[in-house]
Amino acid sequence: MAVRKLIRKKEKAKKDPLALQRVVWTAGHAITLVCGGVYAVFYLFQLLTCYRYRSWKTLFLIARPPPREPAGWLLWLWRLTPQLVYRLSLVGVITAYTVSNYQSWVQLNPTWYDLLSKENFQSILIATLWLFSRASLFKLVPFLLNSYLHLTVKKDVNEQEATLKNKQILHVMAYSELVIIGTLLWDTLTFKDGTSGFVLVLFLGIYWLRLNFSPYAQVTLLRILLRIDKKVPASKKKQWEDIKNFLYLRIEENKKNRRAVESRL
Repeated sequence: MAVRKLIRKKEKAKKDPLALQRVVWTAGHAITLVCGGVYAVFYLFQLLTCYRYRSWKTLFLIARPPPREPAGWLLWLWRLTPQLVYRLSLVGVITAYTVSNYQSWVQLNPTWYDLLSKENFQSILIATLWLFSRASLFKLVPFLLNSYLHLTVKKDVNEQEATLKNKQILHVMAYSELVIIGTLLWDTLTFKDGTSGFVLVLFLGIYWLRLNFSPYAQVTLLRILLRIDKKVPASKKKQWEDIKNFLYLRIEENKKNRRAVESRL
């Protein structure tokens, strides 16, 4: 009798649909951290050595710096490196936050209000703004801290527990955004960059979204207001109280919205 051989097809291993997204997300944060760290080294080196090449007259804009001699392509590439790693760091930010934003809305049809009210989308807008404006280490600090948190927090740790554990870093991120406003204002007043005024206006528009939807931005600004509360003149007390009441109101609304979301889960 003829023997029939039974051939069974091996089942293909099921691929995780989120595996590629996790790799891209991790790579984005890693690029942000590495390239941002390299730019920080270049920035600090230039800050420490700039006085060797400039007199006090050029520092205070009394005289123009002497013209530089033409350099070879290696020196040109070395000078281009800080700008290159700065832009790559922001590309990593946009990549990582885009993946997070996509995972949040892939099965939904969000409105513009939904997108603008989320910190991920706000961060994409800020990173895009920095990508086409003058480089500065202050602009990278919030993103570097955030990438550090994302890459170091363990997966099995509860989100609320991780937030409480790293709340000081989150507040530093919020403070750094206020420092950015100060540096942009200084650049605008000193005419350091022809686009600083436009960048300041655009960033203030995004920061207004932060004050409406980000608890840490609200609490951080409220801390500053409470510290200088006693120094406010009596004639400005009413306007001062209106600003604080606005922040208190937004904080309470965020708490109510969070409780409503948690009750549905």
